[in-house]
Amino acid sequence: MDLDRSNPIPASQQLFVLILGQIERGTLRPGDRLPTEAQLCARYGISRTPVRNALTRLREMGLLVRQPGRGTFVSGVAVPGHAPAVIDLTVTAPDQRWCWSLQRAARLWNDEYPDRQIRVRFRIVEFPRLHGALMLAVAQGEAPDISLLDSVWVAEFAHRGYLRPIGEIDHHLADEFARDLLPAPLEQSSVGGTLAVLPAEADFSVLWYRRDWFAAESLAPPATWKEWIASIHYFQRAPVRARYGLGAHPLAFVVSAAAGETATYQLLPILWSSGADVISGGRVTLNGARAERAVSFVRDLVRTYRAVSEEAIHGSWNSPALSLAAGACAMAMGGSYEARLIRSAAGWSDEEFMQKVGIAPIPAGPRGEPATLVGGLSYAVYRQSRHSALALALIARAFQPDVLIEFCRRTGQNPPTRSATAMLDPERDAFLHATAQLMPYARSRWPLIEYIRVSQQLRRMFERVVRGEYSPDEAVAQAATAISGITGLLEPMRRAADNAALRVGPRS
Repeated sequence: MDLDRSNPIPASQQLFVLILGQIERGTLRPGDRLPTEAQLCARYGISRTPVRNALTRLREMGLLVRQPGRGTFVSGVAVPGHAPAVIDLTVTAPDQRWCWSLQRAARLWNDEYPDRQIRVRFRIVEFPRLHGALMLAVAQGEAPDISLLDSVWVAEFAHRGYLRPIGEIDHHLADEFARDLLPAPLEQSSVGGTLAVLPAEADFSVLWYRRDWFAAESLAPPATWKEWIASIHYFQRAPVRARYGLGAHPLAFVVSAAAGETATYQLLPILWSSGADVISGGRVTLNGARAERAVSFVRDLVRTYRAVSEEAIHGSWNSPALSLAAGACAMAMGGSYEARLIRSAAGWSDEEFMQKVGIAPIPAGPRGEPATLVGGLSYAVYRQSRHSALALALIARAFQPDVLIEFCRRTGQNPPTRSATAMLDPERDAFLHATAQLMPYARSRWPLIEYIRVSQQLRRMFERVVRGEYSPDEAVAQAATAISGITGLLEPMRRAADNAALRVGPRS
């Protein structure tokens, strides 16, 4: 068979399919020697690069083996009387729940290719240690074939050259994934327009609220800052507090540095809901009246409206969710991934949880829109992977809609793809279906190598204002300058007239 020069499919892919077909049909049998690279180049009239790419993929799948000084041979996986070849793929994950989908994917592969078995070996590293453990593994030349990677680490790992982009392994699969991924998960998985990882799931920053209490009081969940403040005042009334056993503070969120990225996850959408941003168009755009208004609003929630206890300054990452579960507040800022924590802490069944708890995006500020942040963990394939093509084939099976939707039902995480989201049933998957409605409001964090340091500056900005150490304009200006220095991105000049116009009128 010859390659089709008129076909837009690259020569490397055509050659890969051609040789794979010969192996599967038995035209090439275990132990057969392949022509040399030079012979294949001459035979098909192509350069060495597509030949090497095709052969590399086949070796990574365990179908070919290179013997130095002798050549490349079809592996002996199908020799009669021999046990099937078993290829170990190593996976680093933060906890056991991430094992199910890849184990299921391995079973699908093994059923399809009984002579080329995959065995997945997991290494569980708790999330707080995961970043450092992966960096160390790469430095020692011992990176896993696959790891789960927080979405905010992707740019750092990609720019350092640790990751093998999806399209470099298989550009056809990369195109399929890109078409199926929802916009926000696609954006957070791409670096420089290239799909660097594949999101294993999606989670959202949310405003949790006691659906049953709001319904009993004939209240709708707040859609604007003004409505949010009105809800806070309502649940601060003595008769309402007595009815539900509430304390003085109907809202919970965290500002403290001790809460780490959780604080950024909760507070960043308030910036967005005010029409502000931190980085836009390749420049630091934080320093302005919209950001000052957002920071002032957070301060006022704590100090003026007394909506939030000053414990928010040093609360732990899960304290808002636990407060909601305990009935200590009517609303809490948090993440959709906390649903299981809330159910467990409150002792509710799934049905009770859906009856008692609702979710909403962060309400819209003046001249702003409702906002939520999309995050989650992603599957990453490393350049040090011994079997990158096989690793991607495994991930592709974990991405099959039926596998992905079952994983999401087990974990409470949302599917990042259009195909799996379309399978959500409003009744059976009530919570996932509800959180999927947040996707139009979702934005991802910026693909920055220095994201962790940028996030620290944002937390510091909010915390200093809430503590009363800085005024909003001082804290915003200082954070913008620091972020500019960290990232090397310039700050545009503030437009005094625009800022003055934004300050006109009362806060709402």
